[in-house]
Amino acid sequence: MTPYERLMAEAVPTGTFGRARPTTQQHTGTAPAWTAEEQAAHRAELLRALAPARPRRPKLRVIDGAAARTSREDAA
Repeated sequence: MTPYERLMAEAVPTGTFGRARPTTQQHTGTAPAWTAEEQAAHRAELLRALAPARPRRPKLRVIDGAAARTSREDAA
Protein backbone atom coordinates (compact mmCIF):
# COMPACT_ATOMS: atom_id res chain seq x y z
CA MET A 1 0.00 0.00 0.00
CA THR A 2 1.43 3.41 -0.97
CA PRO A 3 1.53 6.33 1.46
CA TYR A 4 -1.20 8.04 -0.57
CA GLU A 5 -3.46 4.98 -0.32
CA ARG A 6 -2.81 4.75 3.42
CA LEU A 7 -3.72 8.43 3.82
CA MET A 8 -6.91 8.02 1.83
CA ALA A 9 -7.87 4.90 3.83
CA GLU A 10 -7.86 6.80 7.15
CA ALA A 11 -11.13 7.98 8.63
CA VAL A 12 -12.20 11.54 8.03
CA PRO A 13 -11.30 13.62 11.10
CA THR A 14 -14.32 14.62 13.15
CA GLY A 15 -12.67 17.34 15.19
CA THR A 16 -13.69 15.74 18.49
CA PHE A 17 -10.11 14.74 19.42
CA GLY A 18 -10.83 11.08 20.00
CA ARG A 19 -14.22 11.39 21.64
CA ALA A 20 -17.24 9.98 19.93
CA ARG A 21 -19.52 12.31 18.08
CA PRO A 22 -22.82 13.08 19.80
CA THR A 23 -25.68 11.02 18.44
CA THR A 24 -28.12 13.92 18.51
CA GLN A 25 -27.59 17.56 17.84
CA GLN A 26 -27.40 19.38 21.15
CA HIS A 27 -29.21 22.69 21.20
CA THR A 28 -28.84 24.87 24.25
CA GLY A 29 -31.21 27.62 23.14
CA THR A 30 -30.86 31.28 23.83
CA ALA A 31 -30.77 32.79 27.27
CA PRO A 32 -33.84 34.77 28.27
CA ALA A 33 -33.54 38.54 27.98
CA TRP A 34 -32.83 40.49 31.15
CA THR A 35 -35.33 42.97 32.44
CA ALA A 36 -34.30 46.58 33.00
CA GLU A 37 -34.35 46.04 36.77
CA GLU A 38 -32.08 42.98 36.52
CA GLN A 39 -29.68 44.88 34.26
CA ALA A 40 -29.53 47.83 36.67
CA ALA A 41 -28.93 45.54 39.67
CA HIS A 42 -26.19 43.65 37.82
CA ARG A 43 -24.51 46.86 36.70
CA ALA A 44 -24.58 48.25 40.25
CA GLU A 45 -23.04 45.04 41.56
CA LEU A 46 -20.27 45.17 38.95
CA LEU A 47 -19.51 48.82 39.69
CA ARG A 48 -19.29 48.08 43.43
CA ALA A 49 -16.86 45.26 42.72
CA LEU A 50 -14.73 47.46 40.45
CA ALA A 51 -14.69 50.48 42.78
CA PRO A 52 -11.35 51.13 44.44
CA ALA A 53 -11.15 50.21 48.12
CA ARG A 54 -9.29 53.41 49.01
CA PRO A 55 -10.05 56.97 47.97
CA ARG A 56 -8.23 58.27 44.96
CA ARG A 57 -5.53 60.87 45.31
CA PRO A 58 -6.55 64.30 44.06
CA LYS A 59 -5.40 65.25 40.60
CA LEU A 60 -2.61 67.78 40.43
CA ARG A 61 -3.30 71.15 38.88
CA VAL A 62 -1.00 73.61 37.15
CA ILE A 63 -0.49 77.01 38.78
CA ASP A 64 0.92 79.81 36.68
CA GLY A 65 4.26 81.34 37.72
CA ALA A 66 2.91 84.58 39.20
CA ALA A 67 0.47 82.85 41.51
CA ALA A 68 3.12 80.37 42.61
CA ARG A 69 5.59 83.17 43.49
CA THR A 70 2.92 85.09 45.41
CA SER A 71 1.91 82.07 47.51
CA ARG A 72 5.58 81.26 48.23
CA GLU A 73 6.27 84.83 49.37
CA ASP A 74 3.15 84.80 51.59
CA ALA A 75 4.29 81.57 53.23
CA ALA A 76 7.76 82.93 54.03
